[in-house]
Amino acid sequence: METHLRSRLRGQDHVIGKAAAIFTRGEMGLVRRDKPRGTLLAVGPTGTGKTELVLLAAQHLFGPGHVCRLDLSEFQRDDALERLLGTGASDDGAIGRYVPVPAPRVWLFDELEKAHPKVFDLLIQLLEPGRLTLASGKVVSFLDDYVAFTSNVGAGEAMRMARSNPASIEQAVLRRLAECLRPEILARIPDKLVFGRLTPQIQREIAELHLQSEVARLGHAGYDLQISRDALEFLIREGFHPQLGARPLRQTIERHLQDAVVRSLFAHGAASGRIEVDASQNCLALRPL
Repeated sequence: METHLRSRLRGQDHVIGKAAAIFTRGEMGLVRRDKPRGTLLAVGPTGTGKTELVLLAAQHLFGPGHVCRLDLSEFQRDDALERLLGTGASDDGAIGRYVPVPAPRVWLFDELEKAHPKVFDLLIQLLEPGRLTLASGKVVSFLDDYVAFTSNVGAGEAMRMARSNPASIEQAVLRRLAECLRPEILARIPDKLVFGRLTPQIQREIAELHLQSEVARLGHAGYDLQISRDALEFLIREGFHPQLGARPLRQTIERHLQDAVVRSLFAHGAASGRIEVDASQNCLALRPL
């Protein structure tokens, strides 16, 4: 698993070994049976790979269809518990809707810090003893599952300390976590993975990775594309955001390459060739070879 994660996630080598160990312990049956197989909290700036790490691990271990994903920023109001647990026999809530997902499930709770305070009481029960009772009376067990949280708490510290060593950044972020989140829940998540800011070199590697994937996908559709160096630089500039990190990158690459193919098809009746930058239009253009 560690090799798989390193081949697909860039710039966070210091957390990959820890993440792989969490899932490996769970799969080998080494954890206590009164709580989920494994829990983790991925924390750091937006767009640095926190969610991607969990999705990659789940896909590698179990294939598609095992992730149960909930954005806790959508559960900030007083009705958060009702929306999560349901309101009666005909409504099992957001958690109940994932019960049919085959075990082992990977529960991914994004933006932990934004949840309503009552949700934290629920999550504490979810983590230990690893069961929740829905409003309908159904009991959901998490003992065969993995539970992962993401949070942006400490992102400011990670950004400001980008030139510091990972250990110093981790200490600062964990201090901030202790200030913002309840100790009862932090105590139940022993593995906290602190993600760092993406350097320019890492940004380039991520762009190349996504670009290779999209070029290969379009190649299977019959479009043979070559990417110029200028086009790569253009996509890096367009796809990375100071606050959002690499989050917009994949969509940026897909949109610009697909638009270039469409324009070439209309103009030339063909869409294979070299992708270059059209500076006059601030976009990519396909030059037939």
